[in-house]
Amino acid sequence: MSSSNLPRTFNLTSIVFAVLLALGFSQAQEARPLPRHPGDVIKYEIKFDGPNADRIKTVSASLGMKVGPPKDQAGFNNGFGTSHAFTPSSPNTFVVEMTVPDNAATGDYFLNVGASAAEGSANYSDGQEFNVPPIRVENPKTFTPPGIKVTPRP
Repeated sequence: MSSSNLPRTFNLTSIVFAVLLALGFSQAQEARPLPRHPGDVIKYEIKFDGPNADRIKTVSASLGMKVGPPKDQAGFNNGFGTSHAFTPSSPNTFVVEMTVPDNAATGDYFLNVGASAAEGSANYSDGQEFNVPPIRVENPKTFTPPGIKVTPRP
């Protein structure tokens, strides 16, 4: 290989690498779901299988952060859930809906599911019994508590 071919090969390799890197980065960005905001409705289809799956009569769900609200959202909720228990939409299948409340803190929320049968109940957590992507909630509202000074009075 002559020295005149070395820069051309190096440049072509650099260009191919840069294109592949850019494609990988753009695909990684597309994989993340859009953030949700107060008032948005979040829906999940929940299917049960195996023994006793047909005994599940109602399902409820909640979304919760693994950390507290940001400092500029003092008093905001870091969890919310369904307003009622849902009955089957088809055999062993439930569709649950929950609305992001106005006071939901900004952050990543993880799904928890509660299932009830006449004979008992079960709770399921994201990352343990199932895996779904976290829901990113973005709330532009903020509240940072002001400072306070208290002086005893006679």
